[in-house]
Amino acid sequence: MTIQQVQAQRERIRRAAGLLAIEHHAAGSTPGGMTIKGHAQSIYDDGIEQAEQAAANGAMLWTHAAELIANTYERLVNDMQKAGQP
Repeated sequence: MTIQQVQAQRERIRRAAGLLAIEHHAAGSTPGGMTIKGHAQSIYDDGIEQAEQAAANGAMLWTHAAELIANTYERLVNDMQKAGQP
């Protein structure tokens, strides 16, 4: 696992978390009292925490866990965008 791989997965999670927060806002499902930015940060933090836990438990490499999380976030964004289309 290289620093570049870690940075790339962190950036994927950050982008996907931001898009997911925007989709939640558009759907009216942003948690009460949270801004879009705060919600995106919360989603990002949760994704990073999940990757760290998977790696700490020996379940998988951090980069693999982060890739799965980013894939899930991206799929959620896509599903929410499809659901919002007429």
